[in-house]
Amino acid sequence: MQKYSMLEEYDKITLLSKSILKEYDLCDNCLGRFFISSTNLSSGKILGNKIRKSVNSRVVTKCYICKNLFSNMVHYTKMIHDVSIEYEFSTFVVGAILKQSIIERDDKLRSKFHLRGVDGIKTAVTKELGIKFARKTKTRIDHLSPDITFTINFRSGRCNVKSRSIFLYGRYSKGKRGLPQKEESCQDCKGKGCIFCNNHGIVSFDSIEGKIAQFLYEKFETDQVKFTWIGGEDRASLVVGNGRPFFAKLLSPKKRNVRLAKKSHLGEIMILGLRKIDHIPDGSIHFKSKVKLLVATKNKISSKKLKKLKKLVAIPIEITDSNNKQHEKTIHRLNYKKNSSQSFTIEIEADGGIPVKRFVDGSKIIPSISNLLGTQCYCKKFDINQIYLSK
Repeated sequence: MQKYSMLEEYDKITLLSKSILKEYDLCDNCLGRFFISSTNLSSGKILGNKIRKSVNSRVVTKCYICKNLFSNMVHYTKMIHDVSIEYEFSTFVVGAILKQSIIERDDKLRSKFHLRGVDGIKTAVTKELGIKFARKTKTRIDHLSPDITFTINFRSGRCNVKSRSIFLYGRYSKGKRGLPQKEESCQDCKGKGCIFCNNHGIVSFDSIEGKIAQFLYEKFETDQVKFTWIGGEDRASLVVGNGRPFFAKLLSPKKRNVRLAKKSHLGEIMILGLRKIDHIPDGSIHFKSKVKLLVATKNKISSKKLKKLKKLVAIPIEITDSNNKQHEKTIHRLNYKKNSSQSFTIEIEADGGIPVKRFVDGSKIIPSISNLLGTQCYCKKFDINQIYLSK
């Protein structure tokens, strides 16, 4: 019964093929593509050749639909291979930009002869290229999350390549004062990347961001690095303990199989525990910080008055941001030490996101150290002793 059904199906294919070939010259690939889903064959070209022989149709010199595009697959496969040489990858996907006239001719025939459930010309082209390139490079096609994506523009005759971003998590410690956390963006492109900044978005590397970015450029041969910082500190601050956490997104890296050391010394800073992750967490990332502050006061301050600082523990600290939105944070622990009649050191363990200097001087934050002590206070410097990510 099944054998009879297959013979019946081949008869239908033969009859319809005769009608199509009577009006249009098609190559074996395009002819076979129309009927491959109805057979157990894997090659549209082989099927098209079988059909052509069965109906005694001549071999065409120019295909009506693709204009012999399929006969140049070796050339286009080499084009993909040439642009892939600098990249490390094990999975890929191929895309295509075809001339609109090719797509319109393909749509016209499929509609005219009621060819349903048939791959379009673009799908057929990319599938054929993918199979040939996979064989050539011993890699595999992955439509969901490929390491690298190739897009052949058949209009311009060029092949564009883009590799999947890599995400990293790590921490940095800073053992010397005077280094800012963030780098200024390139003035020409405003951080987007251009020829003047070598597509990096920054032009100098005199910051924590710059030093880590430069390190990652060299390791992964990536175009740009986008950072997600877990809090921040002043140029004059130290970052000690297990370091400040950060996330990095590497755009279009050429190297993927990079070995990352547990510690990497970059002059004034050190990267700790750098590793690949699947993605950067969405939304705000909650954390706590241990911070040591050196505070100076406008007027003399007594030891008795400093005891009031303990009132800051476990009460809501109301912070007004630059958009006049209010947020609440908490001081979990607090210790202090009087240094002189007009200075003291304070150590706090607090929710991340408290603007330390404003917490001291009282700018748009209630309560503040200045407000509590009844005299204007100034944060001379502060250091980050420890940071904990909230689970």
